[in-house]
Amino acid sequence: VGTLPEYRNKGLSRYLMEYVINLYKDDIDFYYLFANDTVTDFYPKFGFNKVEEVIFQRTNNIPSPNYKAVKLNLKNSSDKDLITELINKRAGISKLFSADDHGFITWWYILNFHSNDLYYLPNENIILIAGENNDDLHIYDVIFEHPFNFENTLPKFLEHNNYQSINYYFSPDVLNYKFDKTIRSEDSPLFIRGNFNLDQNQFKYPYTAQT
Repeated sequence: VGTLPEYRNKGLSRYLMEYVINLYKDDIDFYYLFANDTVTDFYPKFGFNKVEEVIFQRTNNIPSPNYKAVKLNLKNSSDKDLITELINKRAGISKLFSADDHGFITWWYILNFHSNDLYYLPNENIILIAGENNDDLHIYDVIFEHPFNFENTLPKFLEHNNYQSINYYFSPDVLNYKFDKTIRSEDSPLFIRGNFNLDQNQFKYPYTAQT
């Protein structure tokens, strides 16, 4: 949101927030948004509460590698078409708290942050968005059309035996991956207003659906 200098400090942001909240208040259960650090004091004024997300981390019994993935290159039109097709057909990665039809957001993350982090299993038709940092593997997204056994598939994306941890940026309810602990998510804070109840379940809103 941007405001021209001559219209600042006139309460326009408050007006817009109140207008949107009142417009949809009878049609929805809750609102949610992700805030940057500069506005975390703004949204509580409108009844939004900060909700903690976690990253699911695996440090024990990391499987042995059986690498069979193909690295995708966005400079190749065929690879770009493959990604587009699978994103358009993708199944939901979580039923706990997620989003539908967010391919344009996923593409934003790919183009801006993860163009070099795309791995594909041709036989399974699965794309993994993942990066490695100091022997810690960060799995940001798994794009698939049909449910599959992730524990059996994971070794095909592993390139060596030196991983100290595997970190997942989405909830485990669909792919049923193994994890040992959770750590606090350092992404932009999640704020929610309204009737939001996950029965105390820990969760991570899918990273590539986050705006």
